[in-house]
Amino acid sequence: MRTYRFLLTLVLAGYLSSTLAQSPRLSGGAGFFRLGYARLHQVGQTLDQFTPPQLSGIGNDFVYVGGEGYARLDRFILGGGGYGMARRSLSGPGYHAEPFGGGGHLFLGRILVNSRRLWLYPTVGAGVAVVGITQSQQQGQTTRESSVLLPSLNVQFGVGADWLVAAFTEDDSYGGLLLGMRAGYQLSPSSSGWRSTGELVPPDRPRYATNGYFVTLTIGAGGFRRLPPRPTSH
Repeated sequence: MRTYRFLLTLVLAGYLSSTLAQSPRLSGGAGFFRLGYARLHQVGQTLDQFTPPQLSGIGNDFVYVGGEGYARLDRFILGGGGYGMARRSLSGPGYHAEPFGGGGHLFLGRILVNSRRLWLYPTVGAGVAVVGITQSQQQGQTTRESSVLLPSLNVQFGVGADWLVAAFTEDDSYGGLLLGMRAGYQLSPSSSGWRSTGELVPPDRPRYATNGYFVTLTIGAGGFRRLPPRPTSH
């Protein structure tokens, strides 16, 4: 019985090796516009410390808008992108404030589910993130303005999926319209290194880590080319 199992293992290994060696490789690239939702952990409570007490109430939810592009090298993806985050402004008599966030990162992905029109891949990336708030206050004929922001390094773990909805060719070189999805979580070290301008910023600088998750839809276009299989060695 052990001999049969050993022989079966050898046959399966040889079949998989032959299949992988004979499968065509793929190269190309794509660019996307991203729109979705992000939620940062306790960012509202943190930014409230920079606003007048009677107007506190900043939430943790943001609209996420950005763009990204990547190069596909067979089953590997190497890319980068940038994004901005915005939410409803905070207003009162003679006072206006706008929370914001954003950043950029580079990422690497490995395609696990792959077909001609659909591919699914986990990603890991690193970059920078920023969160902050701008404020303006009317005092008589004078408007006092200020801003405070916290820059930090971050890492991102996520998953992406792309679907080639409409292809403009079906030969070895092809491309077209792509729809997709991105979801993930970002992590940053806790820091009190707030940077500020203006006169409305209090002296206390709370510690904060720009941690949170995001879910976005994507629309874009890409072009790809099938390369001949790698030659097998004998």
